[in-house]
Amino acid sequence: MMPDSDPDAYRTLVLDADSQAGLCVVRSLGKRGVPVTAASDTDRSLGALSRYSENAVTHHPPAEAPDAFVDQLVDVLAAGDYFAVIPVNDATTKVVAQRKARLEATGTTVGVPDWDRAKLAYDKARTFELAEPLSVPTPATHAPDSLADVERLADDLAYPVVVKSRSKYVDDPAGRLHLHRVGDDSYADGPGELVATYRDVLARNDHLDAVPPLVQAYVPGETTTTVGVAEDGEFRAWFQERRLRTTPHSGGNSTVITGMRDTRMRDHAAEVVDALEWTGPIQVEFMHTPDDEYYLIEVNGRYWGSVPLAVDSGVDVPWLHLCQLDGHTPTNPPVYRDDVIHQRLLYGDIKWLAERLSDGHPLAAARFLAAFGYARPVFLRSEDPLPSAVAPLQWFGQRAQKVYEEAQDKLVSESGEPAVEETMSTDELQLRDESV
Repeated sequence: MMPDSDPDAYRTLVLDADSQAGLCVVRSLGKRGVPVTAASDTDRSLGALSRYSENAVTHHPPAEAPDAFVDQLVDVLAAGDYFAVIPVNDATTKVVAQRKARLEATGTTVGVPDWDRAKLAYDKARTFELAEPLSVPTPATHAPDSLADVERLADDLAYPVVVKSRSKYVDDPAGRLHLHRVGDDSYADGPGELVATYRDVLARNDHLDAVPPLVQAYVPGETTTTVGVAEDGEFRAWFQERRLRTTPHSGGNSTVITGMRDTRMRDHAAEVVDALEWTGPIQVEFMHTPDDEYYLIEVNGRYWGSVPLAVDSGVDVPWLHLCQLDGHTPTNPPVYRDDVIHQRLLYGDIKWLAERLSDGHPLAAARFLAAFGYARPVFLRSEDPLPSAVAPLQWFGQRAQKVYEEAQDKLVSESGEPAVEETMSTDELQLRDESV
């Protein structure tokens, strides 16, 4: 704890406690003696099962019912005498930042920037506009106002391109947040394909009419990031990582990841953080191209899914963040480890294996099995065994439910009858373990 302080004075409510990053925050602060309450929209979250959480709170899903969630959160903070509330995942962080003033009125320190600052990172169009005058390499990015705009510019673009939403979560008129991810169907190899892809995205998502997606040049390479805690636009503590395997294989969520060091990437990230004038946790993501350039891909102004790797490598981001909220300037350790390897998402790694095998790469099976010898499962902690044991069981339960629902959907489609209820997509299940 902070020197000469009462631990109860730093009681912290950690949101998104059922995610990898949320569990990491619970463990990090709890090990330091901070009284932690684990909050989630699921019962018996992984964070609540941790020995490092004192209490647990279950609340409305922030993306589906943001106003009801904030009403509950205000009541919990007012009754609990909390020093800080820390959101972790994308949707929760966005909702909390948008309503920060109301939450601060409870006397609680809110662990996100004001929304006017936060939206510079959340809105990719604003981010790339801000980065344009910098020395940081960026892919050609267009922010069309409509499908007609796309039709006008399609013939002048270099291909391939990717169609991506301006934010991972986009509000609809009712205030609900909708998740958007880049998939195989987000890419276009020519003008006609781009127009068709863009038209299809708008047709499937009415709420995107107000915030039309971006069109961005595709950048090949390996995903790398510089992450850490910034203060007034300066990285005070930082760490770097690269993805050894992703799902899909062409680029996506990391399944096996390790640390790294690269001065050029750090300098690029520092320039972006400075332009944002950022304070708090932040992830700056790059694509390391075959010609050894680092292209800015996106910025996440929040905790990121692989934060346990930074903590295990010596950069204790949650603790540094809490100290910052108490008025202390974060400091980087003299050196961090770059040899720690995490297997983050077992089911994602299984998907990676299936993809590689289907593409005719049988040796992928050996690579998959080898990871069990050198990579550390991210949930596994001998001193905190319950979340380690429950996490795989939760995943198998979710997958079994998904298989059952897909079978039901198939029966419904064959019978011609409408589906009774909407099911959760694989990406939505995966989101619980991924905040990038």
